[in-house]
Amino acid sequence: MNSEKNSACAAKRSTADPLNDPRLGAARKRLVESRNEEDAIEGLREIVANLLGCEEIGLFRVDRRTATVQLRWSFGIDLEHYDLLRALGDAGLQRVMGGECHVDLAARDRSGATANAQAFVPIRVANQTIAILAILRLLPQKLAFDRADMELFKLLSDEAAKPLFGQDARSTPPTDGPGMTA
Repeated sequence: MNSEKNSACAAKRSTADPLNDPRLGAARKRLVESRNEEDAIEGLREIVANLLGCEEIGLFRVDRRTATVQLRWSFGIDLEHYDLLRALGDAGLQRVMGGECHVDLAARDRSGATANAQAFVPIRVANQTIAILAILRLLPQKLAFDRADMELFKLLSDEAAKPLFGQDARSTPPTDGPGMTA
């Protein structure tokens, strides 16, 4: 699936019909009805845990001015054993910055141990990636991401920025910096 993954979050809006996919409708409703940034982050955690089957999540804000990626929020991630940029690699980071999801079914942590599936979802505004959602280690009962999960990734990529970052979502400069650093 690693070769298929990069088409999952193209720089276009999700074409899935939320009326025919209750997961998408529930996720969209949870994001739209968020009362503030804290509630939106809790909504994101609920979506990833309940609909994607994962409880290790990190939200990294992209600062193009300083060419850095900084952890904004995480849940369940052992940060001593996790490095976003190393996990993604240069090619993966470029694809995510370009608006594509990156899904890896044979991921490894810093110790080299296999960490099962992980996904990196670009959070975008006006065709610019302003944040990266890292989804790590699926729950034991879930073996892989499926097509419905890919549609959920598209929805998050397209629609999570405003609830998560509010007005800050519009203030990200459009210029690309040199290679990103953590």
